Amino acid sequence: MVENRHRALHQFVMERAGDSYRTAFYYHADGWETLHVREDVATEQLEESVPKAVERAREKRAFLRGEEYPPLGDTTATTEVHENGVIIHFPEKDREGVLISLDRDAAQKLASFVDQAISVLETHTSEYRTESVTD
Repeated sequence: MVENRHRALHQFVMERAGDSYRTAFYYHADGWETLHVREDVATEQLEESVPKAVERAREKRAFLRGEEYPPLGDTTATTEVHENGVIIHFPEKDREGVLISLDRDAAQKLASFVDQAISVLETHTSEYRTESVTD
């Protein structure tokens, strides 16, 4: 069930990301609920993809769990950077959490860092282009 904290997170993302805020879904053990879907991404394809994404999110498969390397601590969020957007996963209690997607421009510094790292990997050299990114 969507709680006040989920509504507060939605409001925070609305204020911070503005028009770059694509979607937000709260999920729990028995299903999921929509917090926000921007009109231009409200498609049948999105509706079909959410259950699969939610099931993967429920599994909370972090690269490294807190108990495996305690100095790093527990996972508080994970991020995927895609060509046209960014997905942030906020795991909560067992099999509960929130998935938020934003346009890439809302995560400009992270996306720029990822692009530069990919450039390094693709060119096999330490020479890469740097771009100044400002808030």
